[in-house]
Amino acid sequence: MASHREAVRIPGQLIGMGHTVQCTVTAIRVSLPGTDKFEYTNPVIGGTPYDLPDGIYELTYGWKTQKVQRQNGAFIAAVGF
Repeated sequence: MASHREAVRIPGQLIGMGHTVQCTVTAIRVSLPGTDKFEYTNPVIGGTPYDLPDGIYELTYGWKTQKVQRQNGAFIAAVGF
């Protein structure tokens, strides 16, 4: 059985650089074949304040937490942090 993929928008939270802010995460929800479970991939963060400083943040959305980096006003996956 193939997995099912769909784009979803879910609330998220960013914590870091002395800030805690709410955000909106657009991600791909992928169903896991043979189960009633799913996971989220490819998060895109939106709805954050323009003056949020560059740096490392913890992004929480759904039940998942991962590190992301804000660089020049855009969020990218934080590698090696």
